[in-house]
Parts: sequence; structure tokens; C-alpha cells
Amino acid sequence: MKKILQLAKKEFIQTFRDKKMIPIIFVAPVLQIILLGYAVTTDVKHIYLSVMDRDNSVESREFAGAAFNSGYFDASGKIEKEADITGALSRGKADFILVFPPDFSRNIKLNRKASFQIIADGSDSNLTSIGMNYLKDIIQKKNTEFRDRVMKERAGLNSKFISFPGVEPAFKIMYNPELKSANYMVPGVMALILTLMTMLLTSMALTKEKETGTMEQLVVSPLKPHEIVFGKTLPFIIIGMVDVVIVVAGGILVFNIPVIGSLWLLAACALIFISSTLGIGLFISTISKTQQQAMLTTFIFIFPSMIISGFVFPISNMPRIVQYLTYALPMRYFLTIIRGIVLKGNGLDILWPDITALMIFGAVIFYLSSIRFRRKLG
Repeated sequence: MKKILQLAKKEFIQTFRDKKMIPIIFVAPVLQIILLGYAVTTDVKHIYLSVMDRDNSVESREFAGAAFNSGYFDASGKIEKEADITGALSRGKADFILVFPPDFSRNIKLNRKASFQIIADGSDSNLTSIGMNYLKDIIQKKNTEFRDRVMKERAGLNSKFISFPGVEPAFKIMYNPELKSANYMVPGVMALILTLMTMLLTSMALTKEKETGTMEQLVVSPLKPHEIVFGKTLPFIIIGMVDVVIVVAGGILVFNIPVIGSLWLLAACALIFISSTLGIGLFISTISKTQQQAMLTTFIFIFPSMIISGFVFPISNMPRIVQYLTYALPMRYFLTIIRGIVLKGNGLDILWPDITALMIFGAVIFYLSSIRFRRKLG
């Protein structure tokens, strides 16, 4: 037992001798529990709701107000023209749109069936399904209120013989009418695979050069530092683009996911995204001495990308400070881009802010990581 304890003591000393392992051991679990505690929730709130009110009556305003006062929906502005409906949904400014016809209140007062339209963005099937259930509950409650109001106004009549047809919504789901979860998740899986493969392979491959001692051979070779950087990362760019083709083909052939937008735009954006993840992998290699350190550090970077980038959980449900943190994740922008292209057919006119942000992030992180890597070579 004494020998075992001595060996264990040696392992403790050897582990904590490397100061870079201390944040991985102690800081990473704290960050993970904070992110999981705040970001991982099955509750869906802050659903963006717009209203197109052609009736502009007390009843239509009451109905919209009931949705906003429920605590589940956030007002995202009024819509004046039908042509603006598609734009609001495709740009992500609205998840649901209530469209009230001109005769909405008149039908209620005349004890006729009153109908209105609910148009939903079905790209996120989970959010859409939950939002529809919220609206159905609100409709049921408002139907009871409207019925009591009609009965009160007709108190002189025998209320037992008065029927109230109620308010019946007509749902229209765009972009993913069948609400298939695969249509939302598979494009996200592409972003996750690209992040994992390119970042992990780049960081471990470059760290392996240091472990095996072959980095010195590269330093004394005729190659210049920027040529070494490009030569070491080029294979992973190619691997990443091959993964893009595999995932897109698998989504189309296996899951029957229709790619509505441009495949060329998708490929170009994937290349921009890969440059940012390669830059992060390159940075990790400069702060890691061993492949084990590189792998652990890579997963520290990947973990927030999975949790708070919008891969599974809506960013709008997260605390404000966590939402600000998501702007530092390239995967946040790429998820918006890839889901917009695949599900909505979005082009540059809609996606340019996310593409620009991703290009800036990729250029900055790759440039800074390359400088640090060149200094390490020197």
C-alpha cells in the first residue's frame, strides 16, 4: 500500500507541476456547471411574435395582448403588408405572426365563427410545437371570455339555446411544414462536426510535431513560417470540405432534407467557418505541450459551442450576459447561416451580417494564432 501511495503522490506532483493543467482540472468544471445551469433549459420563452391587424378592434387587440401578457411571447413589431410576412420570418425577426382579418370582431359580436391566421416559422420544430401549444391554450381561454361576453350582452334571451362558434385559428407553417426535427438538427450537426474535426485535428497534429521533435526539423527547413502554417492547415481545410459534402449528401439522401438555398453559398460559408475553427485549433497548439493537453483544451472550446451557440437551446431563452458571450462563438453565426440556406433559402441579402461577422472573426483569430505560432517556431 505504501508503494501505491508513493506512486500516487508522484502522479499528483507530476500533474500539478504543469500549470496549464490546473485551469483544465478546476476552472473548466466551474464554467461547465455555470453554462449548463443557465443555458440548458427545456422551457421555451421569449418567442418572437408579430401582429398584422386588419381589424384593429378591441377583440383583436385583446387577443394579441393575451399572448404578450402570457410571458411566453415577445413583441417583435407590427406588420403592415402581406409582402413583409415572409421577410420577417426568413430574417428571424418573428417566430409567429398573428393575422387578423377585417371582420374578426364583427363575427364575434354577431355570434358567428371568427377565424384568424397564425403563420409560424417551422425551421425550429421544437420551438414551433411549443409555441403552437401556448397559442392554443390562449385561444381556449379567450374563447371562454368572448362566449361569456356574448351571453351577457344577450341576457334577455335564453342562454341555453345560444351557441357560440368561437374563434378558430388557421395554422400555416413555413419552411418545415411537417415539423421534422431532423430538418433543424442535421444542419446543426454539420456545424458541430466541422468544429470538432478541424479544431481537434489541427491542435493535435501540430502538438504532435512538438512531442515527436519533428518541429525542429521544420524550423531548419527552407520553408518560411507562413508556408509551414498553410501547409499544416491545408489538409484539414480539405478534410473539412469533404465532411461538408458527406453531411449534406447524407441529409438529402438519408433524411430527405431539402436544400432550398444555394449549395455554392453554403460551401463558401463553410470554408469561411473552417478558417475560424482552424485558427482556434492553431491557437490551442501554441499553448499546449502535449496532445493530451491539446485534446482537453479543445473540448473546453467545443463545450460552450454546443451549449450556448443555439445548436440545441434557443439563445433568446438564455440570460442576457450569456447571450452576449455567444457573439464570441463562430458556431453561432454559422448555425444561422446554414439553417437559413438549407431551410429558408436565404441569400446574401439576409445572411450578410452573419457572414461578415464570421469573416472578421476568422481573419482575426487565424492571423493572431499564426503570429503566435510563428513566434513559437522562432
